[in-house]
Amino acid sequence: MNMYCLHCGDCCLRMSPISAPEPCPHLIQDEAFYFCGIYERRPDQCYKHAFPSRFCPVGMSKFLGLDTLDKIRQRIDEGWSKIKRIEVGE
Repeated sequence: MNMYCLHCGDCCLRMSPISAPEPCPHLIQDEAFYFCGIYERRPDQCYKHAFPSRFCPVGMSKFLGLDTLDKIRQRIDEGWSKIKRIEVGE
């Protein structure tokens, strides 16, 4: 099942296939959001990472307060907005 990433960084910080047990060296942090610096070339383990739920339960619990669909949607939208700014180089 495809899962919406909440950009909490947990996967990349804890279990990077590139550098585990160290955080992934390609991780980009923007305030409380984490993004992949090599997203288009990320390892297969990252590309194929799946979870049996629609929203990452780790991200939801790590960012307490994501207890409604509106809060989850807002987090996802803000993450995509930040990605677009990073891609443009702002």
